[in-house]
This record gives sequence, C-alpha cells and structure tokens, in this order.
Amino acid sequence: MEYSEVIENWKHFAERIKLLGGSVQAFAIEEPATQDEVADLEKQLGLDLPTSLKEVLLEFSKKVEFRWFMADDFELGSPFSQIFSGDRHWSLEWLVQFNNAKDNWKNEVFPNKDDSYDVIWHNKLAFHEVGNGDYLAIDLSEPDKEPIVYLSHDDGEGHGVELARNFKDFLFLTSRLGCVGGEDWQWLPFIENGRQYLNPDCQNAANFREALGLDA
Repeated sequence: MEYSEVIENWKHFAERIKLLGGSVQAFAIEEPATQDEVADLEKQLGLDLPTSLKEVLLEFSKKVEFRWFMADDFELGSPFSQIFSGDRHWSLEWLVQFNNAKDNWKNEVFPNKDDSYDVIWHNKLAFHEVGNGDYLAIDLSEPDKEPIVYLSHDDGEGHGVELARNFKDFLFLTSRLGCVGGEDWQWLPFIENGRQYLNPDCQNAANFREALGLDA
C-alpha cells in the first residue's frame, strides 16, 4: 500500500459517514517532518524513534488529524454496536505530551515490572491518546521489533493486545477500517479469534464496510 491509498481510504470513509448523517470533525494532513525536527523530537523523548514511526514522519506527515463520529440515530448491528467514531491523530508535539502523560500513569499506578499487568505499561512509546486514560503505543521491549500495543488503565479487554507489526503497518491496516476509534471495544471485532494484529480482510471487516455502504 502507498500513502496515497491511505488518504483515499480516509476520504471514502469520511464521505460515507457524512452521507449517513455523521460528522467529520477533523481531516488534516501536514507536510512531512524534517530530519532536524525528528532529531529534536528524539532529544526531547530521550530515545531514538522506532524505524517505522520515523519513516512515516519523514515520508508522510508530521501531524495528522482524522476524526469522525457516527450519527446518533445510526445503529450498527452486532458485533459493531459499540463503534461510534474513527480517530487517527499524531504530531511531534503530541508525542512528547502523550509520553509524559503515559509515564505519569506508569510511575504512579503501574510501577511494578514484576506484575504481569503493570509491565505492559513499561518500555512503550505512546503515540495515540484514546481520551479515556488508555493509549496506543509502540513496544520498545525487544530490539528490531516495534509492535503496536494497547495500554488500558482499567482492565480493558484489549490491554497488551498487539494491533500491528509496526507503526507503518498500523497506519495501512487501520486506513481500511476507517481508523475506528481508539477504545479497544471499537477495534477488537477486527482481531480474529485472539490472533495477532488487526485484519482488514476478515469477515467482520467486510461486513463493517458493507454496513457503511463501502466496497469490500
């Protein structure tokens, strides 16, 4: 997939949401970051950015906002009944803010690396603030691996689930699902039978697009 296809997917979802009476509250894609901006970000974060995230920032965009909401009277059947929005956002500034906030949760609430729940919050780079205290993050625990994981602050079903192999794959996969909202109950229908990673080709994904009047 190319970045241009990501944008086209977003446009198609935005058009359908509006036709169904919903609202698109943000659709903005800024220019790519410069090497100097990325270097400054790494200095602020105190780490080297994961390769896939750096690639997207340098080749696609340094700031993205894509956010939509279903119409209040539009109902999706099971297993999509809890899907009400789509959201993809990141920026150089937000990466710093989100990680400071994530570290507060980690240090104050989940400090114990020997605890199986707490440890999920450690060695992570948050890139998406869900808005309910949860985060989407890149796992930095293993060299040469950059899986996208969900950080739940309140025993959410998605805690620790891997959504994609890396940030670039996450961008591509979720573009075919309209960037369904960050809350785990919105995207879990697209992870089949406990398998790793979102699957935009699964039956649920095809049914979801069909329900919105989109081609599979």
